[in-house]
Amino acid sequence: MRKMRLTPIFLIVGFTVFGLALSAPNKAGLQVTRPDPPPPINAGGPVMDKDVLNPKIEYALGKLYNIYLTKGADEARAFAAKRNIDLEGNEVRVVAEAVYSNITQALFPQASALKSQVQAMGGTVEMTYQNLIQSRVPIATLETLADNPLVRYLRMPLKPVATTVITSEGVNASGANLWQSMTAYRNPAGGANVCVLDLGFQGYASLLGTELPASVTTRSFRSDGNIEADEVHGAACAEIVHDMAPNANLTLVNFSTDVEQHDAVDWITSLTGSQKIDVLSYSIGWYNAGDGKGTGPICADVNWVAANGTLWVGAAGNDALDHFEGTFNDPDNNSYYNFPDGSEFEAFYVPAYTVVGAYLNWDDWGTWDGASYSGSNNDYDLFLYYWNGSSWVLVDSSQGWQDGFQPPVEDISGYYSPTSRYWAVRIGKYLAARNCKMELFVMGNSGAVNNNVQAGSLLIPGDSASSITVGAVDWSDNSRTPYHTYSSQGPTHDGRIKPDISGYSRVTTSTYGNLGYYFSGTSAATPCVAGAIALMKEKTPYGLTDIWAILQGRAGDLGDAGNDSVYGVGYLSLKKK
Repeated sequence: MRKMRLTPIFLIVGFTVFGLALSAPNKAGLQVTRPDPPPPINAGGPVMDKDVLNPKIEYALGKLYNIYLTKGADEARAFAAKRNIDLEGNEVRVVAEAVYSNITQALFPQASALKSQVQAMGGTVEMTYQNLIQSRVPIATLETLADNPLVRYLRMPLKPVATTVITSEGVNASGANLWQSMTAYRNPAGGANVCVLDLGFQGYASLLGTELPASVTTRSFRSDGNIEADEVHGAACAEIVHDMAPNANLTLVNFSTDVEQHDAVDWITSLTGSQKIDVLSYSIGWYNAGDGKGTGPICADVNWVAANGTLWVGAAGNDALDHFEGTFNDPDNNSYYNFPDGSEFEAFYVPAYTVVGAYLNWDDWGTWDGASYSGSNNDYDLFLYYWNGSSWVLVDSSQGWQDGFQPPVEDISGYYSPTSRYWAVRIGKYLAARNCKMELFVMGNSGAVNNNVQAGSLLIPGDSASSITVGAVDWSDNSRTPYHTYSSQGPTHDGRIKPDISGYSRVTTSTYGNLGYYFSGTSAATPCVAGAIALMKEKTPYGLTDIWAILQGRAGDLGDAGNDSVYGVGYLSLKKK
């Protein structure tokens, strides 16, 4: 079992993780007619009000508890549905972070004691990892649980996102087809072992022997043990790996929360001998997942995998057009951020029937000690609006506490746009000793946010120094066509160049083809690169580090000469120059 990583080579308290898939129509190559945006506006706003009084409870959980007490279970369930909170009956899924005194200890005795107390309160413990306890507890017990002296912080599980945009063309474009027929050269080791770590593999069994190998190894770390999980994303990623490296052995592993991923990584790194994983393909990303400098719990997973001799190949993200960052600016002293265009409202256009969300973090994470960040004492808040044709209408807010130990994050997710309209976010300063640097991502956006900043738009763990981070280019012409302007860019927040290389996107897979889509986004590009590494391992006597160096040398340069934070070293090529 993994011990504490005392010295990480290179996230996520209060973040969301995703497979990297694009949902906005124009990002998949369709046309969206956008009306003129609302004019820049400065206006009075809602009174910033800490209606959740317990600073040890994440804002959305605290608000759920208050609604349950004052308005009843039905209203609480309605709120949970709007805010994407896992609620079954009157039981909510939470993660209790236990207090701890020394991360060098192999065990966390406080976590063990807290686990017993959660069970005594009527909660069901689903899984644990170090000082984290993922469980289902009655809503009515949230305040009591948070007040337990063994609890450092009570939050919702962090959730990832897939990096997808709705025989792979990348095989020929990269030159992998020339390698597949090649006789292995002085390689006694044989084929490679590739793990696809993802959210779900719906329909994978029907692909065995055709789009996938005849047999694969599967393991689910979800609390319900469902390897398919009503999600096709992982199966499509596995198809691309198999297209690139037909003889590779595939292990399919899924999860749905941060705690589940940590346990999955421990299992993956425990495999030895003929089962040891050579390459891990990860088309997933996280918002509000850390400081962007390669630290935090998700990046620590990457480091742990790399330290065990496995190459982690991960997606950069699809958020270049959905991203803004800038230092808090309030020239009219009304406590609301003024964006570069002068407005306090950062607007973005959302097509009908689209889920809307916003994720804010700022540069006050504190110190990463190997298990958590020390936290923030600069308190900012986030507000979500829609435009009714004449004014902005407040929809919801996230006004959590940051008074010394909580993460510097706020998020509002799960809302649904019933019609095509402009939405906007607003950032308020509740109490801060300095003007922090804000980083904002939005979901549901069909183009670019009004004050778009593409640089620095990497999702976590694309910032990890241990990750081979992959951007996306079109397979047909190796260029950044309008299909690929979404591909997240570096540099990292500490100035390092990312992504490392660009793989092929907008390709054909059986999984997405049956749904009428190409497989686009850095989700598709990532297994293309992972499969290329696996193919070269099968055909050559070189080690994984040497293979990665060869691919870097053979990449086709794009953009600025040499390595850059848009394309990395360039597009994937297995061909000699």
